[in-house]
Amino acid sequence: MKRKVVLASSLTFAALAIAYVGGSYYAGQAVEQTMQKQHAWLANLPYFIVKSHSYQRGWFSSTETTTLQVRPELYRFMLEKEGEPLQTFAVTYTNHIKHGPLPLLSQFNFMPYKAAVNTEFVFAPDTQKFLSKFFGEQQPIKIENRISFNDDGIVNLSIPAFEYEEALSGIKAHWEGLTASLDYGGDFNRVTLIANAPGLKGEAKNKGQFALKDFSFNITQVRGTSGLMIGSTTAKIGQLDLNLTEGTPFKLKLEQLAYAGDIKEAGEFINASAKIDLNTLTLDQQPYGPAVLIAEANHLHGKTLAKIGDELTLLQKQNLDRDQLTAALTNLAKTQGLPLLQNNPQLAIKKFEVKLPDGALRFTGEVGLNGFVAADLENPVDLVNKIDAKADFSVPRKVVETLALWQARNVFGGADSQVNMADLDFLAGQFVEGQINKLAEQNLIRVDGKLLAATASLNKGSFILNGIKVPLPWATPASAEAE
Repeated sequence: MKRKVVLASSLTFAALAIAYVGGSYYAGQAVEQTMQKQHAWLANLPYFIVKSHSYQRGWFSSTETTTLQVRPELYRFMLEKEGEPLQTFAVTYTNHIKHGPLPLLSQFNFMPYKAAVNTEFVFAPDTQKFLSKFFGEQQPIKIENRISFNDDGIVNLSIPAFEYEEALSGIKAHWEGLTASLDYGGDFNRVTLIANAPGLKGEAKNKGQFALKDFSFNITQVRGTSGLMIGSTTAKIGQLDLNLTEGTPFKLKLEQLAYAGDIKEAGEFINASAKIDLNTLTLDQQPYGPAVLIAEANHLHGKTLAKIGDELTLLQKQNLDRDQLTAALTNLAKTQGLPLLQNNPQLAIKKFEVKLPDGALRFTGEVGLNGFVAADLENPVDLVNKIDAKADFSVPRKVVETLALWQARNVFGGADSQVNMADLDFLAGQFVEGQINKLAEQNLIRVDGKLLAATASLNKGSFILNGIKVPLPWATPASAEAE
């Protein structure tokens, strides 16, 4: 009986071992196809050039090695200097791939996956030497990709915290690390990204300090019928402090900045909105805020936007200089962009409001294009007749006066200036007063107590400013125009 039990157990163990070995080999074949698909997606991005790529498949594990170079066109205009070679930025990474069905068994994790992938980065010697100043022996970045059998996956990324200090220069930095997770669909038509960075502080002796707290970024998108990724995006900053002490002192403190964007499909059209909220902005101990901006772009032809996006990606992969890129973008707008204008697009700033020490600045505006045809590009009058727009704004009079005083002091009141500040302020005040009165007499603004305001609208070629119809240039008789 014991022999039978032992024999049955041995056979069972052997069967399981054979099944595991066979499963690992099969998973190795399947995961190679998955990794090649992910590499193709990465190589298609306009930000990188693939310098080399190789894949070595084993029975239980595989290795993929890739060298990527940042596309120089992304930074050429900022870093290129005449007579000097343009610096290149490249990184080599190796994906260590453990095949399923239980790739994390050595970690006592019995969750089945097609593969578990850990990424190891190899930087150029100079880059590695620079990074080691901050991270020491730690890996500057860790990435793990767990791939399910349907090719969906979750990528976990982390950048470790560090403390850095230079005794001679007095430079200090404190980074609290970053964590991020990306939940993606195997066909890359679904993504959910969540990233958090608790804080970063820095200091330079006799120059200033800065601090960033509680940064987060979330994105949830799926591919729509037009081919565009639609969904929501949010980003938040808890606090940002900047204190510059060298030269002209400058102190800024920003609290609770938030962004929320949303892209939706309505049939064949795209409707997008964005909202920015700011609780408080303090400049040199002067508080501003709260502030809010709400903007919308509606009735945009989805397939046209997707086509333009694809063409822009192709342009970014070409080695175009500034003039060539400008010409290509102009041609793209003419050849591919017309459906955006032909489908009655609407753009709007639904709300822009900033609370200031002397009142509140407010602005709303919207513009739409109705019934556009390609021939309108050759006839500006017909084009203007199809624009429907309106705007309304108000600003405290004191704000305009204060801005004028600041500008006058910056221009004439430097450290070596002999100008009397009281006299300069008086002259600047008189100048602003005269300009306000002149604009009011011409009906270009309204003076409503302590506010300066204006409203304007354009509809079917009729332009109305502050309640008065203003003839457009082509509608003005020749005699009146000469006069």
